[in-house]
Amino acid sequence: MIDQLPENRTLPDDVRMRARRRLSEGMAPGARAGRQTLIAAGVSLLAAGAVFATQALLGGNAEVAGPPSYPDNGELVGKDRAVINHVERGRVDPDVLSRCVAAAKAHPPVSAWQTIATSHKAGTVLTAFRGPAGVFFCANTVTTTTISNPDPVQLEEGRRKVRILFTTPSGTMAGLVSPDVKFLSLARIGDRGTDNTGPALVDGLFLAPSGFTKAENGTQALANGEHFAVRGVPKPTASVVDRPLPPADRSTPEALKLAECVRDRPIPDAAQFAHTLTVRLSATSTVRLGRFGDLLLYCMDQGKPVKGRVLDRDDLDEVRGETIASVGAFYDFAPETLREDGEVDHLVSNTAAATGLITDPRVASITYTRPGTADLPASIGNGTFVLVAPLIDRHPDARVVVRDAAGTVLETIKPGDVP
Repeated sequence: MIDQLPENRTLPDDVRMRARRRLSEGMAPGARAGRQTLIAAGVSLLAAGAVFATQALLGGNAEVAGPPSYPDNGELVGKDRAVINHVERGRVDPDVLSRCVAAAKAHPPVSAWQTIATSHKAGTVLTAFRGPAGVFFCANTVTTTTISNPDPVQLEEGRRKVRILFTTPSGTMAGLVSPDVKFLSLARIGDRGTDNTGPALVDGLFLAPSGFTKAENGTQALANGEHFAVRGVPKPTASVVDRPLPPADRSTPEALKLAECVRDRPIPDAAQFAHTLTVRLSATSTVRLGRFGDLLLYCMDQGKPVKGRVLDRDDLDEVRGETIASVGAFYDFAPETLREDGEVDHLVSNTAAATGLITDPRVASITYTRPGTADLPASIGNGTFVLVAPLIDRHPDARVVVRDAAGTVLETIKPGDVP
């Protein structure tokens, strides 16, 4: 029996994707009067099983009701978070090291720096070092470097201990955990699915290259299934702009809208994201995309305050091949009663779009095809695309065909297959 139910939070990316896939694949075509649906509940647990938070896919404060999944010490087990956060023990890229050394102020000579581990996710590289005076952390984005001073602090004895030592203006976080902690999630107090992170645990440290902002205003931890507030969270360490770039254009109305998406969001180099594409999906939902290098800025506007999210290629596996990569975005959620007593309030969606990056400059068209239905072309703009198609149906013969300007097929992709 679970004594403490977790609040809404985003789980590891692979868990979110597999939950949605299991949900869609497990639904018979005749279920729910012939509709295949995605359920978004406003509660933390459903009687049928666990709730999988899928903010990247849903674009709002919504959760996916998946099949039963049993927790290990209160955490749903997915891909190792060291894999999700791309942890490499004992290694640091020479360029990263040189930038950290250049930004260091109260640090020993670099010869005394011991690299504990490097991690990276969503545009930020986070490295943990140990020196004679204690551990310190360095975060690098394309344009900035942020480094903490060595800290000799140690955790007090006890179980489920977490201490945050380092935060950055763009939401990177790092600190200490007690040896018994095997699963850790951090969230801004009051979070409803948009301000949380699943750090990697490495040798008594936690590393969250992509976390959340304003952690000092109130952060809670879920460690081995137990919730508690984290005290003494430091304010963000000031970043050094060591590789400046001109900001992206913000002169158009759509670019200004995109700027709203990055406000108070854990988005590195936020000023660099250029607006690439806006697609009105329905009367109530509009998706806006931005791009900076190989990072996608995704923002679903459904009439509420918009909250953008940065995704890298590892997050984009809804329709993914050699030339394109995308994430599934659900929209047009409608209220529906799940239980006869009306106790559980939830939303249901059976509409989705693939939003993503074009990774090959030859791409000129992207088309969803399925026997017996008309072809559905994607909207394409500035290296990004939006493909509105019945992806949730998981039709066995559905394909996405990518062509160049001459109409030559570059590749054919089965939705959901990851190369």
